[in-house]
Amino acid sequence: MKWRIPLLFIPLLLFGCWYSTTSRTAKGIKSIAVPFFTNKTTEPSLEISVTEKIIQNLVDDNTLKVMDEDDADAILEGDIVEFRNLPFSFNRDLNAEEYHVVVSVQVSLFNRRLNEPIWKDKRIQGDGSYFLEVSEEGLSFEDALKEAIDEITDQILNLTVQDW
Repeated sequence: MKWRIPLLFIPLLLFGCWYSTTSRTAKGIKSIAVPFFTNKTTEPSLEISVTEKIIQNLVDDNTLKVMDEDDADAILEGDIVEFRNLPFSFNRDLNAEEYHVVVSVQVSLFNRRLNEPIWKDKRIQGDGSYFLEVSEEGLSFEDALKEAIDEITDQILNLTVQDW
């Protein structure tokens, strides 16, 4: 009887699911640098908001250490290539009431030690909507822009810390 109970656990150990809370990154990549993105749009200061949010996401994730370019194993470079602020819905008088903000970036991740790309020229887009008349439940332009940037930076984080 004593040996039956341990035998019940053997199948669980052999065939059970395995769970890990650690992210997977390319071998040898422990640190990353994120120089300011280049803003190729007419929206001022967009590169600052995007770059700072990416860095904050990487710091919060804690998989890769954010460092200067000279010391980092990898470098994340990007361009903000699109900004649109388009009418989305209209009232009876055909005046725009709701707008849709779209931001697109093109990013590449380089292995600095091997001087080669890990992945290159990924286009990522984020969007958000807002109403001209801000109500209690409505979002402002700043909220919609933040939502678009959050979408972009979450996707970049997922690309950066997953198994390449």
